[in-house]
Amino acid sequence: MSSTRGWIAAAILAAWGAGIAALAQRELTRTPAERLAMASVRVSPVASYFTLRRGPRHAGFSSFTTDTVPDGLLFTDYTVSEDEQGRRGVRQVVVRSSRLLALREIVIGQGVPTATVSVGDSAVTITREVDGGRQETRASFRPPLLVPALVPTAVALSGPPEVGDKAEFDVFDPAQLAIRRLNILVRAESTWVVVDSAAWDGKTRRWTGVHADTVRAWHVVDGGGTVNSWVDEQGRLVAGTRPDGMTLNRTAYEVAFENWRSAGRDRRALVASETDSTNARNTSLTDVRALDTLRVRLTRLPLSQLGVASDWQRIVGDTVLVTRPVVRSVNHGYWIPPQRDFRAQHAHDLQVTPGIEVEAPLIAATAKRVRGRDPNPMSVARTLLRWVADSIVRDEVPTPPSALATLRSGRGGAAHHTHLFVALARASGMPARPVRGLVAAGPSLLSHVWAEVWLSGAWVPVDPTLGTLPASASHLRLLVGGVEAQAELDRLILRSERTVLSATPAAHIP
Repeated sequence: MSSTRGWIAAAILAAWGAGIAALAQRELTRTPAERLAMASVRVSPVASYFTLRRGPRHAGFSSFTTDTVPDGLLFTDYTVSEDEQGRRGVRQVVVRSSRLLALREIVIGQGVPTATVSVGDSAVTITREVDGGRQETRASFRPPLLVPALVPTAVALSGPPEVGDKAEFDVFDPAQLAIRRLNILVRAESTWVVVDSAAWDGKTRRWTGVHADTVRAWHVVDGGGTVNSWVDEQGRLVAGTRPDGMTLNRTAYEVAFENWRSAGRDRRALVASETDSTNARNTSLTDVRALDTLRVRLTRLPLSQLGVASDWQRIVGDTVLVTRPVVRSVNHGYWIPPQRDFRAQHAHDLQVTPGIEVEAPLIAATAKRVRGRDPNPMSVARTLLRWVADSIVRDEVPTPPSALATLRSGRGGAAHHTHLFVALARASGMPARPVRGLVAAGPSLLSHVWAEVWLSGAWVPVDPTLGTLPASASHLRLLVGGVEAQAELDRLILRSERTVLSATPAAHIP
């Protein structure tokens, strides 16, 4: 009897040992893509803010946000910094991935022509502007592909890091527009004190930290200096050194940005969509007046290649004549909510795009609550427009435009107002899109962002920042597009010459 029990016990121990061995073997033989997919379940929506320092000087601001979208994840890496000569640089990298962290698209804007990277199973297609034309290049990679900002997150979330751990990743470098293989090492482990809230100090006239957390973090590096970061167990960056030598530290938003802005920085330059550094220093959106007509001469701009021509804008040589849109028809061709065939026909202008989180539950619920049961597209557009203009405080926040983030914070610039309005309109079933161009404000022409909605078979301009529908002839559209169009517009405007030839004040404002 005892021998039988012994055999049973031995069999159980053998089975247990075999199971442990099989599990260990499975863990050891997982591919990097499988480990990354397992890590993805720990990714959650969050926004982190960082001070950027060049030596002892507070030289800029950075943010990294993670958002969930219906078909995956959206990461936005945004940086504003100044060099020793005071020249400002802005860089934004928007990364869309599947829920398993398989990259699908990378959009890069750096104050120069935007590059868009489409990611396949083992190769990327890079599209960029070169000498006025489009150039496409391809490069292969070994899955999984990451961007440098996501490498520390992948290391931290793939399992509890240990000093000495090593990994290899193919990384798409946004600065070089090239794929590189990085050999990653977990060099050290330590604890960090991270400020997570701030209060205003009236004596020093600066924001100071009032609450801090102590976090455990690991030093993740590669041999070439592309990655040199401390990351916590949640996969959030704590501190690091960038390839250009600037250091960054996570802190409260006010400490990171407000202190930098209050240190003598030019407030207007923070939001390129609302300022024109050549002639708008003494004007603002408060100087915009309703116009019936506007005639502008635009030299050194490829007008025929841009989105200038429309139902309300006519090009004659280097001159553009803008007339105030008038929507007279009561039959707009659809009702709210629209039929399936209408949705299919206008799918491009109803879909989720970077910064326009149409299917986010909060966006959908807000759109439904604000519009009520009104079936008339024009009436719904007016209701949404007024709600955005009244509910969102106009403030020059430096974060990239995101409808969801703007709805949560209740503040933002023209691009933020526009992205929120477009998201609410699309969530209601109304085709809408962001546009960029110039707006007449007093004697000046300011770079500006607004929206267009589809009514009575035409794109009708609306201004969510000023709360006008239709927007008057003071608005001159140059490009159709959201975040990805900003760098292109900035480049074109800087090299152009703009002259207001005539402007007719509106005789009647609806």
